[in-house]
Amino acid sequence: MSEKDQPKEEQKKKQSVKTILDNFKKNIFGIEYYFNKFESLAQGADVDGLKQTSQYIQKCFEEIGIDIKSSKKEQEGIRIPSDKVLDLFRKLRKQPKISAANYEILSRSSFLMLNNYFEYILSDLLSYHYNKFQKSLNEKKFNLTLKEINEYETVEDFTKALVTKEVESMMVDLSFDELIEHFHETLGIDKENEIVNWDVILECRERRHLIVHNSSLVNKKYITRSKNPFKLNVGDTVHVDKEYFMKTCKEFFLAGLLISFNCWGKWDKESATDAIKEIMDDSFELLKQNESLLVSRFTEYISKIEPRNEKEEDYIMRARFNRLIALKKLGNKEALAKELKKVKTGTASPIFKLAYAILSEDHTKIVELVKQSISLDELDLSKYKEWPIYEFVRNNKDINSKIEAELGIIGTNKVLPKAGPGKQKPSSNKKSIAVPTRRIMPSKKR
Repeated sequence: MSEKDQPKEEQKKKQSVKTILDNFKKNIFGIEYYFNKFESLAQGADVDGLKQTSQYIQKCFEEIGIDIKSSKKEQEGIRIPSDKVLDLFRKLRKQPKISAANYEILSRSSFLMLNNYFEYILSDLLSYHYNKFQKSLNEKKFNLTLKEINEYETVEDFTKALVTKEVESMMVDLSFDELIEHFHETLGIDKENEIVNWDVILECRERRHLIVHNSSLVNKKYITRSKNPFKLNVGDTVHVDKEYFMKTCKEFFLAGLLISFNCWGKWDKESATDAIKEIMDDSFELLKQNESLLVSRFTEYISKIEPRNEKEEDYIMRARFNRLIALKKLGNKEALAKELKKVKTGTASPIFKLAYAILSEDHTKIVELVKQSISLDELDLSKYKEWPIYEFVRNNKDINSKIEAELGIIGTNKVLPKAGPGKQKPSSNKKSIAVPTRRIMPSKKR
């Protein structure tokens, strides 16, 4: 049965903040994949352009009797009539232009799509909220004709149409700042100012306006509204290079995640435990993609969550360790030491104590905790390869050899990598600190 054939009530059940968030993640994945995939093609087109230009110039010189491949000595004494020289200059002016704009066109189109995807998630969240909590629009006045009303067969269809109309009006009538404030002030959704750099996003929005409405030329409005972080002058052309695109992409991604999780916890409280698990999963996957800085920022959010049961405590603990791993990878010793003091592992299982020992570099306890973890089926070869924390001990020859011995793999065909996460899933059905692989952002290499 297709989705269209399913009863409307079943379709309605499927819609949630989670489904909206999942769609946003797919969009971000797609735009980064697009950017990385076609970057080389654009550069290849530029190389072809250079080759074409070189061939054209060579032909122009040949027409006036000069072989540019010949040596300077061979060209001595060659006289060229002035009319031939003028003809050469005219031809050079008409030479094919190098397609230097290929990459710029790609990056700008990706940049505009990135902005659109963030607008989509805001629109989807607003629609979801007002459809779920329709009473919040009870005092709203709508101007409709009787003809428009008669177009709908049921009150439910009519109500959904009104919600759609209201959301569309918000997206058009409100500025970006006002839209974010609507989430904050009217819907009670925290903007997470301590984590999200909204200045980066606001500058990105202003740059979008220049690209779409002002031929990419800087104007006074951009300088005033964006606070001009790049010190541009009126009339300068704005560009979207790879470094800028990736930075803004991650900022949009982070903002979309946190707004969604706040909406999830407020609007879909019945599945709040699933939201915490999603945070754990996402931070783990981002770690495996070497997005340590993004993980360190994203997981600041877990300090705001108060667990309501043992399952949530477990998920939060795992997410917290993902944060610690990110800080250690970043070499942020001060922040790592501060966060380690907050972790209490007294009654925790051996696998958490092992993780703590690795992060605090207490090498004297590691091997014994490995033994305990193996005995409780919390650690095996696939988990040792998968969880990023073990990279810190795989690079230590002495400790790594002892762990390999405990895992029983020395002298077999099973070879552990010295660095980098693996892709195997845990073989045990019991809980472990590792979770199944689920990529949410594309890798840097393709």
